[in-house]
Amino acid sequence: MFEFLKHITPKTKILLLGFILILIPGAIISYLSLQSINQKAENLQTKYKGTVSLVRDKLESEVFKDEASLRNSVNESFPKPENNTDLKEWLRNIESENPAFKNLFLLKTDGGLLSSSVSLGWNNIAESFSLINPQATSNFNLAEKAEFISKDYVDAIMFYQKALIQTNSSSDHALILSRIGRCYFKNGKYKTGINIYKKILEEGNKETTIGKIPAPIIALSQITDGYKALKVEMEQYNASLELYQQLLDHPWDLEGGEYLYYLNFASTEIREYEVSNIYRNDHEENIDDLKIRGNRLLEQIRFIELINQNVLSEIKSKLRYGAPSELHSFNISPNEYNSKLQLSFFKLPAAFQQSELTALGFQFKKDYILLNLFPEILTSVELGKDIVVGILSNNDSLLYIQHNQALSNYLVAENFLQLFVNWKVALFDKDGKSIDQLVGNERQLYLMLFAGIIVVMLIGFVVMVRAVIHESEVSRMKSEFVSNVSHELKTPLALIRMFGETLDSGIVTDEKKRREFYSIIRKESERLTHLINNVLDFSKMDTGVKKYYFEEADLVEVVRSSLEAYKFHIRDNGFEIKMEFPDYPVILKIDKDAISQALLNLLSNAVKYSENRKLIQVQVHNNSASALISVTDNGVGITKEELKKIFDKFYRVPQTRGVQTRGSGLGLTLTKQIIEAHGGTIEVESEIGKGSTFTINIPFKL
Repeated sequence: MFEFLKHITPKTKILLLGFILILIPGAIISYLSLQSINQKAENLQTKYKGTVSLVRDKLESEVFKDEASLRNSVNESFPKPENNTDLKEWLRNIESENPAFKNLFLLKTDGGLLSSSVSLGWNNIAESFSLINPQATSNFNLAEKAEFISKDYVDAIMFYQKALIQTNSSSDHALILSRIGRCYFKNGKYKTGINIYKKILEEGNKETTIGKIPAPIIALSQITDGYKALKVEMEQYNASLELYQQLLDHPWDLEGGEYLYYLNFASTEIREYEVSNIYRNDHEENIDDLKIRGNRLLEQIRFIELINQNVLSEIKSKLRYGAPSELHSFNISPNEYNSKLQLSFFKLPAAFQQSELTALGFQFKKDYILLNLFPEILTSVELGKDIVVGILSNNDSLLYIQHNQALSNYLVAENFLQLFVNWKVALFDKDGKSIDQLVGNERQLYLMLFAGIIVVMLIGFVVMVRAVIHESEVSRMKSEFVSNVSHELKTPLALIRMFGETLDSGIVTDEKKRREFYSIIRKESERLTHLINNVLDFSKMDTGVKKYYFEEADLVEVVRSSLEAYKFHIRDNGFEIKMEFPDYPVILKIDKDAISQALLNLLSNAVKYSENRKLIQVQVHNNSASALISVTDNGVGITKEELKKIFDKFYRVPQTRGVQTRGSGLGLTLTKQIIEAHGGTIEVESEIGKGSTFTINIPFKL
């Protein structure tokens, strides 16, 4: 079953064992623990969602109650109006009795809209001009011909005045007076024209119209223009204020745009005076009141126009094809200035429809819902001491939050289902934390503990793997070392034995040959001695029993003596030594034999790893703090990767670039240990193909 393990290296087996016994169980434990924490988060979310749903349903239920109360008020108090004014007053009363709603409006079967202040398409006012008297009609036509064709304003005024005497209708009377005043203006007689328009104000009332426009409005606008032409600023300002007040007090139907034209005209005139601050103090209180009323009126105008332009057709469709229940409610959300308009309406009972009224609509008063109704509902819901409830818009901007706390991250949020479809009920933690953050401390503590355990286990595993790998590598290198040393010992011993037996046999009688054989025996014995010394010294250093005998000596003499002893071996291999010494002694405390051995190791390597350029340079020099020995060869060089390993015990540079060498792999290790025992350092600089320089640095103060 585990046959495949026989073919896996020990290193791979260790990694596999660690993965199975450490990482997999750790991952399983982590997954199960995180699942339990995630489950806790899900349970919290479910709990909070239930609370949110409860709050939302309670609010919607309360609003539905208010809607039912509104319907009851409508059914019980509906008047039998004679005109629009009665209906507007009735809508204002209903609105005041139901504070949750605003902008109530009625819808007629023909699409007309009526609010508590304005109407749109509600009454189709016919042109008021009649002139039943034929003679009055003739004079009126002659006056128009004189005004518009011949530009004879005097004759035009004369004919208009004749027509004025011949008519009895108040509307016709107001129309002809306005034509007379206009002719005086065209003739440059503004004061007389102003007096004519003032007669309209004196004789007319708010029901009198010129065309479809109330006569007082036309009169006041013309009076304003007259004073403006005369540059009588005070009177112009007073006339514009009176015009603005008339427009606010007696708005007429918005259809056709005339009302908005005059309203804009009056407000523009007033603003021009406000900019210059003329007469502001005399009318400040009145102006502020008018501006407030004007803003409210403009709000209702925008609301009615919005309904007419965006949702009227949809309301009609729902009333026509919707559910038959007369009290059925609809909710529509058209765009209003890049936001949403919450609008509801319901079909009116049959009694209303006899008056051509088909539906009543309204807006929810958001401020009342958020600041009155919602807080009241929250008092009946158990939330917990750390939970706060708020209302958000669709883009998560805060509309309301309990205790006015500035919180941003909510726990859960749910949209309203029926009403306020653009709102969300949200639960907040009082410290602004999310659900993930609430369980985050627990998760973080667990992850830190788990990560710590895993890190400790991984560190232990890595240390164990590194130790095993190191021991395995050391074991391999020791085996290789034994093999190399055996070979290194075997070769010189064989040569010594062979040449010794040859000399002993007496066969060689030539003295020159005999001396050559003696030389070979000497060199091989030196080589054998050097190898044995390296092995013994390494053994002592490795076990910590190596002793050094420091004494003051001249480093130059030590190096020269070492080179003299080794020069025969170097020269026999075809090498040339170039020495560079100072002409003065370099005295310091050293172990002469150890330094000599370190130098010979460097020279031996220089001989081994040099090819054709057989030159070795040895240099001794010093500075104020230390003495230096440099050994430079012109050999194959050492790569940057190998430079990091050459001082490791048993390490030997791979046999590449055609250079085949043997050795124990201890020479540089011993050299480094010897120099460090002297408190010094050894450095190497090398370039492939150009050679290497080893520099020994020994401080004067040991």
